[in-house]
Amino acid sequence: MLQMVKRLTLICLVCLLLNGCEKYNFISMVIPPGDLVNSRFEQSMRITQGKAVAQIEAADEYMFYVCTDTHIDKTSVNLEAFNSILRNDYDATFGVMLGDAIDRRDNLPRYLEAIKFNPEIHKFDYTIFNVIGNHDVYFNGWEDYKSLIGPSVYWFSVKTPSYSDLYITLDSATGTLGKKQFDWLKSFLAENRDNYRHCIVFTHVNILYSDLSQLVTSNLPMDETFALLEVFSKYRVELVLQGHDHYRDDQMFNGVRYTVVGTIEDSVDNPEYITVFVNDDNIDLNWHSL
Repeated sequence: MLQMVKRLTLICLVCLLLNGCEKYNFISMVIPPGDLVNSRFEQSMRITQGKAVAQIEAADEYMFYVCTDTHIDKTSVNLEAFNSILRNDYDATFGVMLGDAIDRRDNLPRYLEAIKFNPEIHKFDYTIFNVIGNHDVYFNGWEDYKSLIGPSVYWFSVKTPSYSDLYITLDSATGTLGKKQFDWLKSFLAENRDNYRHCIVFTHVNILYSDLSQLVTSNLPMDETFALLEVFSKYRVELVLQGHDHYRDDQMFNGVRYTVVGTIEDSVDNPEYITVFVNDDNIDLNWHSL
């Protein structure tokens, strides 16, 4: 009897793993396919040539919007609402979406439609920067992401009359930065951090969270986490903004603020986003519900 149960269990497991259904491809959920992070990093560097993708002009004190985990499938109600709030705010400067733009491949055009500027209903054509998430690379989604959005690793600056601030977007979509991206980050901060007033990092996976509910994309390897925490502290990264876990978290560790923003997905009861206020002395966050 026990042997029969074991065999049936094994058969069920194999069936799940071989399931070709687009939404429930369990191989893709456990081991995301497509290019590994080192390859995505190399391709991103070729796209950007290591240069800033943008320089945003702003006052010495400015504000930007952040949301995450839109998981666009059949609807995009909350994302469209966020887009309208951002693009009709005179005081805003730009927006950021922290990853998992889509729930599964082939929905990226719908996501991009939801965040585009529409002059009939929007006043300001602000840039919305994107972070790559684990759902964005499922089912070889990197090919679509690279083609329709662009690099997964990049940086930009905000230029004010008196200062410049540095923003770095990292690729943690497959649960690790990888050696090449980590080495680049460390070298880049060592060479450039002193040229900027503030430094903020965007990434998808929560660096300080240790839950394994999302399997290989749950969190970074422990040794990588320790090394990254040291680098962030050494080079005075002030704020790391993250998503992935669909809940709010806000912690300080060794001088760095690690903030997880809750999801804005249509299916949740309390979708949220944040506004980030930057001035000479501080970086402050405000939480908002849709």
